[in-house]
Amino acid sequence: MPHYLDTVAASPWVLAVVFVVAGLDALLPFMPSESTVVACGVAAAGTGRPHLVLLIAAASAGAYLGDQASFRIGRRSTGSVEARLSHRRAKALHAWVQRLLHSRGGLVIVFARYLPGGRSTTALAAGIVGYPPVRFHWYTAVGVVLWAIEAALIGYLGGAVFAGHPIMGFLLAGAVALAVSALAVLIQHVFAPAAEDETASDEVERVTAS
Repeated sequence: MPHYLDTVAASPWVLAVVFVVAGLDALLPFMPSESTVVACGVAAAGTGRPHLVLLIAAASAGAYLGDQASFRIGRRSTGSVEARLSHRRAKALHAWVQRLLHSRGGLVIVFARYLPGGRSTTALAAGIVGYPPVRFHWYTAVGVVLWAIEAALIGYLGGAVFAGHPIMGFLLAGAVALAVSALAVLIQHVFAPAAEDETASDEVERVTAS
């Protein structure tokens, strides 16, 4: 492990950076939260720092608080959003999101975080459509812990396979993370068609009635 990486990994500020980046990712989708956790996992494999458990805890806590902040912003925006739903398609989209989250909210909340922009969009939308806060709390808690464990362990695996070559370890970990994201997309497509079919049929009924 290069000396400069060892120094960075040993810094007490690393976990603070992970916490902040993971939290901001819910509000600013371009924040590299997963890449940050993966990189720290690679460093942990080579130096033992940051401690893997602390890394997972910091990433989980930051992601959870960020999701909660985005959800609350959505809750406070509910009235203004509904007041602007004058177009038929906008109302149909709002109704579709509401049905999807209320019927398959757990699946969406847990797995959407693996998609680009999916985490911030889902949390905000859940707040806007009035998704139950307690259910959002628990599904988010499960989702952030699974996500943090996955990202940290993937990084650690890459660092362990390419010991002494952190860049190669990071590239391997990135490839595995992309495969996990693809799997998340597949799971959503397999388990969400019923909600999509229901939405399509409702839309046909509305068009026919009008």
